[in-house]
Amino acid sequence: MCNSRVFLASNRLFLFCVLLSLAATGAFTPSHRSRRNSGLLLRFSTTAIPDGIVKQVSSPGSGKAVNLGDIATVRYSCYVSGNGDALPVARADRQKMVVGDGTMVAGWDKALRTMSVGERSIVKVTNPELGYGNEGVPDLIPPGAKLEFDIEILEAQPPMQNIDFDSIAMADNTPRTASDIAAAYEQRQALRAQSGPEKEGFEGWIEKAKNFYFFGFFEGETGQQAPWFLRPSITFPLAFLVVGAAFYVSVISGAISERGAEVTDELDEIIISMAKMIGKSSLNA
Repeated sequence: MCNSRVFLASNRLFLFCVLLSLAATGAFTPSHRSRRNSGLLLRFSTTAIPDGIVKQVSSPGSGKAVNLGDIATVRYSCYVSGNGDALPVARADRQKMVVGDGTMVAGWDKALRTMSVGERSIVKVTNPELGYGNEGVPDLIPPGAKLEFDIEILEAQPPMQNIDFDSIAMADNTPRTASDIAAAYEQRQALRAQSGPEKEGFEGWIEKAKNFYFFGFFEGETGQQAPWFLRPSITFPLAFLVVGAAFYVSVISGAISERGAEVTDELDEIIISMAKMIGKSSLNA
């Protein structure tokens, strides 16, 4: 009886020592490799973000995360899902866009803000409200369509820093859809309304005359006018008067004659009169 108790106590002590040694060596602590592998598997898994959007990472990124307002350069393809087939709608190899500016559908913006530079993901927009809605796009996207994007983040730049304005300036900003055209027209009408009603009568004529260089009533940005002899409203009319007066004097003085008219001087008149006198005397003889 006593020996069995001693044996049991010794076994418990041995087991306690074994557990203590394992805990000290970290045998029960997950390795960093297993952590990395589990995180990698998680990134490759299908993740819902948020409801109505499903994102599947096919190639994880190694750069900075894409934030709201960043200038992102992406390579993408857009498809419309339906009846097991994916119909291509649009694609671009290098497309610059502002993250969250509203030019793309809501599902695109929400998915883009979960990505990082270098990442490539398949994004499925299953909620039409996050796509083109129940209206769709006539002759292109049917109403209530589900979208699928293949997106790769090539670059991401902070707002107003290191922006390639030349490439942005070459972009075609012509409105393509009916809603874009209507919005552009309303914007022009609003700017015209801010400028006030068009002036009529004498005031309207004055406003139009200011747009002509020769007789424009110019003034500096500070409101300070130039000296009177440098004002175009005075110097140009004076120049025209001087040129006109010089032309008139030239005409009446005979310096300018009509093309084809006979030009004679005093010597020619003397010779002609003498010839006439000689002719008359010979006839009388």
